[in-house]
Parts: sequence; structure tokens; C-alpha cells
Amino acid sequence: MPRQNIKVPNIGEPADPRVGSQCIRKGNWIFISGQIAYDDGKLVGKGDPLEQCRQTFRNIAAFVEAAGGTMDDVASLNIFLSDIRFREAAIEARAEFFEAPGPSATVVGGADFAFEDLLVEISAIAVLE
Repeated sequence: MPRQNIKVPNIGEPADPRVGSQCIRKGNWIFISGQIAYDDGKLVGKGDPLEQCRQTFRNIAAFVEAAGGTMDDVASLNIFLSDIRFREAAIEARAEFFEAPGPSATVVGGADFAFEDLLVEISAIAVLE
């Protein structure tokens, strides 16, 4: 089964192709790499963990939809926070995008991100029916 690279126009691919793709669809599976709060190359919500979570979930939704799914198809999330005290913001934003109980999730605090001012990074796996 071939691997399909999914692209979304306002979410660019990594500058270095060795890094990989932002989103791959393989069969009914969608794998979305760690998304950050960027829109058209600009950080959204500097200093605001809730707004960064919201933008990150918007980016995930864009990839899921581009691959033919909806947020209801998301089965698993990995949520990385620069500070575990941002957990409540992540939970609040998650509730805006998923009906309870939502996908399974792992939350990790104390992450050290590649770009300055990032507070959150979220990866996702979706399964289409």
C-alpha cells in the first residue's frame, strides 16, 4: 500500500526534506507529525498556551480534513508542553475540538522545543473508516 504525502497550503513542509513530512496517509491511517502554533509561517498566541493549543489543533484539523477525515477520526494525541502547568489550557482547547471522551492522549511537560516562544506541540494519529 503506497504512502501518500498530505500537504496543506498554509502549513509548510519542513525546509530540510530529511526531517520528513508533516502528514502521511497510509491506507486508512493518518499520521500527523508534531504540529505547532504556526499559521502561514507566523507564531500564533505568543505567551498564551491556550491560543497556541487552539492553533495547533486547527493545524491538525486541516491535515485530517485534507486526508479525507474529520476530527472524529483522530484516535490518539501526543501533547508536549514546555511547562506542565499548561495542562489545563491543553485540556480546555482539546474540549473545543473533540466531543468527550475524545481520543486517547499522552501529555508530557518540560519539553524543549526547536523554536523560541513555542509552548506546545501536538502529534496525532487518525483512522478513517
